[in-house]
Amino acid sequence: MPSTRTGVRRIVRVIHISVSALFGAALLSGFILPLLDDDYWTDWGRWAPSAVGWVAFTYVGTRTLGRGTRARLAEAREDPRQSLDHRITEVNRAFAEAASLMGDLQRDLASQQAVREALVAQAEEQQRLLEINQDQAENIRHILVGETKATIRAERRTQWMFFGLGLAASIPVGVAINLLVP
Repeated sequence: MPSTRTGVRRIVRVIHISVSALFGAALLSGFILPLLDDDYWTDWGRWAPSAVGWVAFTYVGTRTLGRGTRARLAEAREDPRQSLDHRITEVNRAFAEAASLMGDLQRDLASQQAVREALVAQAEEQQRLLEINQDQAENIRHILVGETKATIRAERRTQWMFFGLGLAASIPVGVAINLLVP
């Protein structure tokens, strides 16, 4: 089965030959018809373009047909052993390149794995610190709430004590005022 590249080359070759054939037919008619005229060889304006066209046509035709022939001759001249050696060399080179790429991929994967493990360890450490911080925050809240309740109780006691002292002091002062003031 021919490759796409070979198919494209064949199509280009056919187009090239067809255009060359049309070009040649036009040149041929332009070259033969003036020959029938008696003044043809004396008039450079008539035969010089045809001659240049024939040279161009011959060059293009030989180059187009010669490519395929040269390629086939080169293939026929090439020793099958050399062809096989060349193919084996190319396969070995491809395998060596693939092995090199595999080594690069393995190094990349190993580095990515190490980075992933480091990130996982860091995330676990952060989670542990977060749990510790939550526990500490809860303890601090309990301490603050406990201290706040104790402080509120102490302040109430102090207020009741001052109320009681005020009440206790006001009775003797009231009695003393009533006795001293007539």
